[in-house]
Amino acid sequence: MSFLAVALSGGVDSTAAALLLRRRWERMAGASHFIWPGSRCCSSEVMGRARAVCARLGIPYFQVDLHREFKERVAQDFIAAYLQGRTPNPCVVCNASIRFSLFYGRLEELLREQGHLASGEALSFSTGHYARIEKTPGGTFLAKARDPLKDQTYMLYRVPRQMLERLVFPLGDYLKSEVARIAAENGFDFAQVKESQDACFVEGDYAEFIVRQTGREELLRPGPIVDTRGRRLGSHRGAIRYTVGQRRGLGLGTGPWYVTRVEPETNRVVVGRREEARTPCFLVQGLNWFGEEPSAPLRCGVKIRYQSREVPCRVVPEEGGRLTVILDRPEVVTPGQSAVFYDRALVLGGGVIL
Repeated sequence: MSFLAVALSGGVDSTAAALLLRRRWERMAGASHFIWPGSRCCSSEVMGRARAVCARLGIPYFQVDLHREFKERVAQDFIAAYLQGRTPNPCVVCNASIRFSLFYGRLEELLREQGHLASGEALSFSTGHYARIEKTPGGTFLAKARDPLKDQTYMLYRVPRQMLERLVFPLGDYLKSEVARIAAENGFDFAQVKESQDACFVEGDYAEFIVRQTGREELLRPGPIVDTRGRRLGSHRGAIRYTVGQRRGLGLGTGPWYVTRVEPETNRVVVGRREEARTPCFLVQGLNWFGEEPSAPLRCGVKIRYQSREVPCRVVPEEGGRLTVILDRPEVVTPGQSAVFYDRALVLGGGVIL
């Protein structure tokens, strides 16, 4: 059996994953990536819990400093998206460009240097994500987890295709309640530990985080909220604080109103009624496919945000590596978020909504 590295976040999911893996993996190590000083995902307490898990399991523990690369590849992308009026998904970007690529590569080098990994031997890699790997006659695919409320395939759709053969997701066949019980039965109490959330590197208000990083105080300058015909309805607290599809926190009467467009260049937020916020079709770019890239229109399901239900759709390939997605029913679609395509349990691929 190959050598396996398990990514540890110091939380219940990655801890339970390590416990399950240790039952069948003799050659194994745990590792954490350090991505943002002072953040809740990289605190000494979090890293200490990860180290303690490895000590209990009798496996080596490694910490890989990827702060500079994370800032360049994830944090800067996060900031740039909001400055352009889009709503980014940093976990998707991190999984693609840090966790399942750079982090994996650094670990492979480190383990080889220290003699844990033989020359030419491939490294298996695991995380505490709720997902599965499924091999089919058509190839190896990412597949939905057993627990529909915890399924994280939406966040993983940009994992490099070539990585699928090396991935192990032990939590894919477990419910969240079962995972918590596994940790508790082995003496790990996470009752007071908060689950990590999207943008774990952002402490507090994300708009203020962006102002601190850019030095641009004008981003919080108030401006007009207008309807789709340009009529002023109220004022906002800085366009950067708003996202397409947002309904709460607008401070407008005669609602409900939905944000239909954010205009950073004019510092305007445009709102409309629900029917105005919905769209029957949209464009997707930056695609990653696990199977064959479609060359003709394809029927499938699509998720347009992490917690949304799938919507039946037709995807139509366009020039320049883009897709047009035609929904069976109009939905509120947010630029910058991801569209992930499914064939029942299998993840076909996905891309970023334009």
